[in-house]
Amino acid sequence: MRRVYKYLFIVAIFLNGLSSFISYAQTNEPSLPFPPAYNKLRTDTARMRFLMNTISDSLNSGQLTMVYDMAKEGLRLAEKNQVDTMKGIFYFDLGKAFTYQYSLPDSAIFYYKKVLPYFPDKLRYYNLISMREIMIAFLNSGKKDSAMAYLDSLHGRIDTLAISNPRRYSISSVMATAYQYYGMFRTAISLYENSIEGYRKAGFPTSVGLPMANLAELYDESGDDTNAIKYAREALGYLSNMEFMGTVANLASYYTNLNRNDSARFFNKLADSVGALIHNDEQLHLRGPFNETDILINEKRYNEARKRLSPIKAWIDKKNDINGLIKYLTSLASIDTGLHRWAYARDTLLQALSLARENNGEVGITILLQGLSSVYAKLGDFREAYRYQQEYMQHIDSLTNEKTKSRLADFEAMYKTQKKEESITLLQKNNDIKDLKLKNSKQWNIIYLGGFTFLLIVTGISFYHRNRRLKAQGQKTKADLQMQLFRSQMNPHFIFNSLNSIEYYILQNEKRNASIYLNKFASLIRIILSNNRKDVVPFTEDMQTIQLYVDLELLRFNHSFQYITDIDQALLDADYLVPPLLIQPFVENAIIHGFGLSDKQGLQLKISALLRGEYIVYTIEDNGVGRKKSAAKNALNKPNHNSLGLQITQQRINIFNEQHKANSSLRIEDLYDANQKPCGTRVSVKIKTT
Repeated sequence: MRRVYKYLFIVAIFLNGLSSFISYAQTNEPSLPFPPAYNKLRTDTARMRFLMNTISDSLNSGQLTMVYDMAKEGLRLAEKNQVDTMKGIFYFDLGKAFTYQYSLPDSAIFYYKKVLPYFPDKLRYYNLISMREIMIAFLNSGKKDSAMAYLDSLHGRIDTLAISNPRRYSISSVMATAYQYYGMFRTAISLYENSIEGYRKAGFPTSVGLPMANLAELYDESGDDTNAIKYAREALGYLSNMEFMGTVANLASYYTNLNRNDSARFFNKLADSVGALIHNDEQLHLRGPFNETDILINEKRYNEARKRLSPIKAWIDKKNDINGLIKYLTSLASIDTGLHRWAYARDTLLQALSLARENNGEVGITILLQGLSSVYAKLGDFREAYRYQQEYMQHIDSLTNEKTKSRLADFEAMYKTQKKEESITLLQKNNDIKDLKLKNSKQWNIIYLGGFTFLLIVTGISFYHRNRRLKAQGQKTKADLQMQLFRSQMNPHFIFNSLNSIEYYILQNEKRNASIYLNKFASLIRIILSNNRKDVVPFTEDMQTIQLYVDLELLRFNHSFQYITDIDQALLDADYLVPPLLIQPFVENAIIHGFGLSDKQGLQLKISALLRGEYIVYTIEDNGVGRKKSAAKNALNKPNHNSLGLQITQQRINIFNEQHKANSSLRIEDLYDANQKPCGTRVSVKIKTT
């Protein structure tokens, strides 16, 4: 929940109107006193240089209060002295003022476009970065078609820049943020990684900070806070002022998402310190207090969280920040939920849901629906709880479809980029051949033949390496898609079983059991939806998911069996990663088929996990009826039933072995007592850690 609304803060600052621009444009300049050193300068040229350098320093340090006035004064001096280059520079600075000082993207676009005629060379610095800023402003004002048009134009321009030119990578990094904003994550990641690698190879290693910080945000939005922390912490060594403050504040959010509250509080206080130093009100009055509130909620210190949250409302009202208000109401509902003030939480969530629907906040709507389902269950209104749960599931399906569309757009964008690069390479080779002809007109036949032969060799080598690369990429993509398919097949398998159990309790009017079951189910489905996007998850988190699943089945089977675990302490003390829910089908089979068909007492489910070198060995053992008896009864009761759980798990292990060059394995044993009668099943799964 916190991750989604953190991202909404970024969007909120773009929602002011053009009317504010008119009032700013009519301001008497300069409205604030300039530095004393400015008044001592004797020539207009010296004053323009002073203003240009001071504006640059102000933008870099986040001290924005004087940018507009200094840019207007510089433009006045440039027009007075007819210095076209300086006119273009001060128009650019005015665009920056409306971007960062006043947050008016339409006004910023107006001034950035005025820059272009003064720098007609499309590869010159001010032309390129003005195009970049126009693209960002269109993105911020919600005009996707215009933003994508400028994005395509920038693609064409940076492709002609030298590989050693750092401008190529700074533009690429900003373009990646646009793809990230529109959910095209694969293209964004590729551009970020190219920027980081390009800066280093070009000899500008200290410039990697911003693309690293942006890449961290992208991982956070994808649900991978571990990688988000990794990239954000590395980025800090290369950032300063506003970028440093924003990345530190993001780190506080990432650590909060992982429930590492001490680290979250440390980074939030650091962000507040930098915000105070550069006078950033957004951090001091909104982002910082929200982060601290989330930390207090994590620590179940709900009354303190309410006190910390209270002053934020005045700031939100002052800024007319709708997305901030939704986040405020959601945080307030979390506090009331923690204090068991279910009716207050319900009313607050309903208000937030109404605002989210008015603003088409699809992700926010989904989260609020889930919260309402849980709160209504606590209030004993299971009909409404079930209705909101059904609507929540429909929205989840909708979001999944949107993600699929984004992935398709991703592949299309990457394909276009590759085609452009190939066209540019071929064009460059043709130009090289023409140059050789012009320089050596008397020997054109020999040169033509040599050039043609050279082109054939280069093309042959290029096609050979390209085919190998595409083949390897195709195999990896196929494996990735297969793994996603298997997880998507398996997850609904027991999600809908749980929904049936909830419905059963509701129909039987067993309110207490329905409430307990619905809360555990909500926690389980939140983890499943999060892990569905990941190839691997922490071992401890995966075992917690299994525990939640077993808890639900214990409720469903009225505690007719005992659950016993034996976990190697070394696995609990370290951060080992494993494929999510790999052993869940075997746990499910033990309960549903082993115990569900048994009438004996003392049923036990034992799960052990031991560390053996770089492998984890799971053992799932039950003392149920055994596989043969279970298969016989299922053949009578469900003649058309065909379980895919075991097949999918074996396929997942096979693909995992291919991807990680591992020797993971699966073994299933039938257990017999002293009289050779079936007395259960033992499953052993060996999986390599990553």
